[in-house]
Amino acid sequence: MQTMTDKEYFAYPAISKSQLHAFTRDNPMAFWRGCLLNPKHEPTEENNAIANGKLRHTLLLEPHKAESEFLVIEGGRGYSSRSTGAFQKVIADNPGVTVVTQEELALAKTQIDTLKTYKEVQDILKGASVEQAFFWEDEATGLPLKAKLDLIKRLADGMLIVEYKTTTKDFGQVERGLDVMGWHWDAGMQCKAVQAKYGEMPFQMLFVVQSQTEHEENRIRLFYVDQTDLSTCTYYVDKVLAEIKTRYEQWGLGNPDAWKTKLDYHTFQGYQNTPFSFAFDLEMATMQG
Repeated sequence: MQTMTDKEYFAYPAISKSQLHAFTRDNPMAFWRGCLLNPKHEPTEENNAIANGKLRHTLLLEPHKAESEFLVIEGGRGYSSRSTGAFQKVIADNPGVTVVTQEELALAKTQIDTLKTYKEVQDILKGASVEQAFFWEDEATGLPLKAKLDLIKRLADGMLIVEYKTTTKDFGQVERGLDVMGWHWDAGMQCKAVQAKYGEMPFQMLFVVQSQTEHEENRIRLFYVDQTDLSTCTYYVDKVLAEIKTRYEQWGLGNPDAWKTKLDYHTFQGYQNTPFSFAFDLEMATMQG
């Protein structure tokens, strides 16, 4: 295993948690389209969420890189979104940096400055290694993997990994479950990275979640995931990687159906083990009344 620069990390042909986010048994082709093992993969276009997430991570974890990695423009009319022609031209003319508006930078700075005022966050940052990028060969499947850890530090209880997340979603939705946000991929892949490098399972993972909505900079939650639940995430990732390996081998043999969905029979997962939704059940009850 080796540490890598950002540029090397993103270009290296290996499976990352971001690519696994796209995997679903209902449409495995979605994963393959963005997988770097696919010679015809579709590159990920930088959108508002990606650019602003990178901006906040840099300001929090590597503020010394902000000036060299970001180009700040005035914004305003015609620059309301990265999808506009004017914004796309600025991006195309400056391929080596991430383009953000002054308004985006000001909001991100307010949120990060607020985050850093909390003693709990200060304690987390103290003594941690940040933005560690690793790549390795998966022992079970032989697939090349990579993961980038926001923070990692050794404590008396063992290795702690920390992931900083920003969201525009209501925290009630975030609390519904790790998998609801797709963060089980983060947990599973980062645990595998730690195991590959240090030969041990992290004792805990901490998600620092902050609202990305303006004027909500103090909406912050710390979510802990213990080792038992991390093991579940790792197990899930391993099972998916095993399926990916089978499909990848079939693709290598020239099988045109390698990434097709496997059809199966299912029942509708409705209300009280029926094929009907709660709304339909309520409507029936009203009619019968």
